[in-house]
Amino acid sequence: MDQEIEILKQYIRNETGHTGPIEPDDDLLKTGLLDSFSIVSLAMFAQEHFGVEFEGDDLVRENLASLSSLVALIRRRSTSE
Repeated sequence: MDQEIEILKQYIRNETGHTGPIEPDDDLLKTGLLDSFSIVSLAMFAQEHFGVEFEGDDLVRENLASLSSLVALIRRRSTSE
């Protein structure tokens, strides 16, 4: 999980200019790090980078709220394909 987390952190830093810490369980919306549009962009990046395809039902807050929940979704989708 660490490698996926680091890749997603780097994407967020590149897109937002954020230089502070990003913890795997931080709520990306509540902390203000990302907004709803940038969460969708992060999900699209994850699909492309990790070669997975998310279903419409996957794109819910509980799967996208934190890096650890997004990585769990990536892993579920990569094993189901």
